[in-house]
Amino acid sequence: MTVISDPQISLDELRTLVLEAFKKSPETQYVSLCNSVAQLAVQKGMMSNPQQGIVTTGNSYKLTSHDEDRVREIIWDLIVSRLVTIGINAENPNWPFLKLTEYGRKVVNSSSPSPHDHSGYLNRLREEVPKIDTVILTYLEESLRTFNIHALLSATITLGCASEKALLLLIEAFGNAIQNTKRKEKFEADTRDRLIKRQFDIFVRNLNGIKGNLPYDITEGVDTMLLGIFEMIRNYRNDAGHPSSKTISREQVYANLQVFISYCKKVYELKNYFETNIIS
Repeated sequence: MTVISDPQISLDELRTLVLEAFKKSPETQYVSLCNSVAQLAVQKGMMSNPQQGIVTTGNSYKLTSHDEDRVREIIWDLIVSRLVTIGINAENPNWPFLKLTEYGRKVVNSSSPSPHDHSGYLNRLREEVPKIDTVILTYLEESLRTFNIHALLSATITLGCASEKALLLLIEAFGNAIQNTKRKEKFEADTRDRLIKRQFDIFVRNLNGIKGNLPYDITEGVDTMLLGIFEMIRNYRNDAGHPSSKTISREQVYANLQVFISYCKKVYELKNYFETNIIS
């Protein structure tokens, strides 16, 4: 067994590998999981192959003790998030045996990017929205991190901030695209220094007025993927941001994070269109 190491691999990338290893083996034990992670890392080119391309019978890889410690930390995070449980059956009920929970199986087998997979989630977002604003990313990364430590109110508020920044960029692009001077001045006056709900309503009203003149691929899904999701995220943010007895469930935050990528992609499709086309 060959020991491998690469100081460049991040904890988030390692977490992605751990989830993939669990997907391949939902019932496993700690050492086997670490070895599977090492194998995946080499296969994906994330860690160098000590064999230099030479395939040997029964070849396997082993993480360094440092990386094994990091995998152990990730396992405990997954236990706290209720994706993994210690023990696999009555005969093997204790550490080092590990098993995906029913919730964990749903997460690793989902075709949608999982908020539990920080690195994988952000990579998918960057693929869908290559030029995403850094402010959106900052708040979204905070939302993912707080979600994974079960700080659900914080995760909800920061996701709402990411959503609001995306919409503000869209509203700005829309205003800049208006060519009629009076109409442009009115739109800017109506939205300037207003609460996001007010700006959103004015934008929707103006968008509906020109929707029939826009290409189908731009308007497709606007009502559900843009308007509906923005309102949903905003409402949850308001519930979380005010001192009330309302609670936010893990399932609700998980669902909001899952749909955020599609929402952000639609925002940027509209934004990019208005940055290269005029509104007469």
